[in-house]
Amino acid sequence: EYLSTNIETNMGLHTLDDSRIQLNFNITMMDLPCEYSTVDVFSSIGFQKNVTRNIRKFPVSDDGVLQRYEQRNWHQDDVELWDPAVFETIDDLHQDGEDAISLNEETFEYALREFPFLFVKFYTSDCSNCDDFAPTWEALGEIVTDASMSIVDAFMKEKGIGDNQYSDEEYEQAVNFMAPVLVTKVNCNKHPKICLDQKIRLYPTMRIFVNGNAKGDYDGHRTVMELVHWVSHIEAENREPGQLRMHLVERFANERTVRNEVEQEWNDALTEHRAPRT
Repeated sequence: EYLSTNIETNMGLHTLDDSRIQLNFNITMMDLPCEYSTVDVFSSIGFQKNVTRNIRKFPVSDDGVLQRYEQRNWHQDDVELWDPAVFETIDDLHQDGEDAISLNEETFEYALREFPFLFVKFYTSDCSNCDDFAPTWEALGEIVTDASMSIVDAFMKEKGIGDNQYSDEEYEQAVNFMAPVLVTKVNCNKHPKICLDQKIRLYPTMRIFVNGNAKGDYDGHRTVMELVHWVSHIEAENREPGQLRMHLVERFANERTVRNEVEQEWNDALTEHRAPRT
């Protein structure tokens, strides 16, 4: 399977009196830069912690010769791997259909050509982090759909277009076309050529394309609001002020996922800052 992994060594502790444990290991990865190498610790009860800042890393040359200087990710922080504010399961979210659109080789190329802003999650079906993140990504797709529907409904009302003048399929096409960003996903197990062509090495990888060109991979907290704010930043760099639409997505995301007053104040300020001026 595409870039699949196998567990080579298991370690178990029956009892541990000391509050700390030292684990020595030596792994050489010829084609992976040090800054992309991260280490997580998982417990049997599902606890996960990023310990990359404690790992000593030494670059090697193209010939595999160990270099003398050391690298560490001193500022490596734990990243939220999913949004706790999204409490629904992926099955719950899929009851009314999938809003994060699955792409294959043909539809991926079509989406690159036809949609100016395309947000793609590259994942595999045997990745636990991908499974945990799936409801967050689908919730993002639903929120973008809700915002797009509001845009289409406002346009139809302005033009005096009745609901019965278009089929459900035509309405859905209009919603996707008017979306500030199209939220999609590619299963690298099923479509390895796409992921090989895109040089996907980590999953899930969330990559945004603007006018068919890759503009960046998201590496922040995997929460809906953080994802939305990041796309808003990309939009502000690539759209004229009068064409900005992500502030509408921010409002829908704010209503659905904000967890406390501090987040509310922060998101209100960002939404107001990014709203187009009239």
